[in-house]
Amino acid sequence: MTIEQLAINQHWTSPSGCKHSGQVSWQRGEQSVIACESCGYKHLIPLPDTLHLQQFYEQQFYQQERPDYLQASQDDQQWLQLSFSTRLDKVAGFLLAGMTPRVLDIGCGPGSFLDAAVARGWEAVGVEPSPVAVEFGVEKGLDIRQGFFSEAMLAELGVFDMVHMSEVLEHIPNPAEVLAAAVKCLKPGGLLTVSVPNDFNDFQQALVNSHAQSEWWVVPDHHLNYFSFDSLELLLQRSGLNLVSRSTNFPMEMFLLMGQDYTQNPVLGKQLHNWRKNFDLQLHGYGQDQALERFYEAMAAAGYGRLAIVYAQKPDNK
Repeated sequence: MTIEQLAINQHWTSPSGCKHSGQVSWQRGEQSVIACESCGYKHLIPLPDTLHLQQFYEQQFYQQERPDYLQASQDDQQWLQLSFSTRLDKVAGFLLAGMTPRVLDIGCGPGSFLDAAVARGWEAVGVEPSPVAVEFGVEKGLDIRQGFFSEAMLAELGVFDMVHMSEVLEHIPNPAEVLAAAVKCLKPGGLLTVSVPNDFNDFQQALVNSHAQSEWWVVPDHHLNYFSFDSLELLLQRSGLNLVSRSTNFPMEMFLLMGQDYTQNPVLGKQLHNWRKNFDLQLHGYGQDQALERFYEAMAAAGYGRLAIVYAQKPDNK
C-alpha cells in the first residue's frame, strides 16, 4: 500500500494522556506508523503497554524470537569488534588524553560492545533485560546488570565518560525518557553514541514506490520507532546534547536494488551479510581503516546507510 492510499493523518492518545498525531507512513489493520509531530520521529500507534514489552524481552526475545542470535553474535565477532572499535576510537578523540574511560552499554545483549571496550582497557558496564543474554555475557567475565535501564538505576550505576546504545531506541516506547536518564549518568563533556536502523530512507522508498517490495523493515512486534539521521539527531538535541559526528554501515538495501531479494530468503540474506562483513574486514586488513570510515561518514552525510550512528556530547557546564 502506497502512502497516497493511506489516511493523511492519524491521531492517538496514550493511556498517560500524551497526544500523538501525524501523517501515516505505513498501515496494517489497526496498526499504523505515523510521522509524529510531537515526538519528531516515526513510531507505531497504538504503542504496546510496558508490561507486555517487559515480558517479551525478558521471556521471549532471545528464547523464541531470536534463538540463534547469541550464536550469530559469536560468528560475527571479528566484524563486530571492528565496528565497535571504530566507535570507541571516535569517542576517544573527544575525551581527555591519557584517561581510562568508564563506559555504559544500555541494552548490551550478549556483550559484544563490552568486549571491545574491555579489550582496550576501559572500564565497562552493561545493562540488559534478557536473563539469557546476561548469563551469556557474565560467563565471559563481563559486568552486566539485568533489568530495563531507567532513572531508578542511576544511583547504583554511577557516572560514565561514555554511554552507548546500539539498536535499542527502536524497541522502546519512551526513547526521550531513556535518553534523559542516560544524559544524567554522563559526566560533563561525556559522549553518547546511539545507533538505530535508518528506516524509510530513499533506497527503501524507491523499492516500495515501484511496487518491487513492501515495507519489509516495518516489524511492529519488535520495532516501535523508525528513525532517520535527522530525526535521531533532533531527539538527541532535545535531550540537551551537542551533535559532534554521524556515521553508518553498509546499506543492505543496495543488494535489493541489484536484484538480490534477501527479504524472503534467509540463506541469501546470510550470504549477503557475509559480503558486507567482508567489505569492511578486507579494507581493515589492507590497513585502510580511515578510508572505510571516510566512506561511511560521506554516506551518512547524504542520509544513506543501514544504520544511523550519531555521536553527541554533554556540555561541560551541565
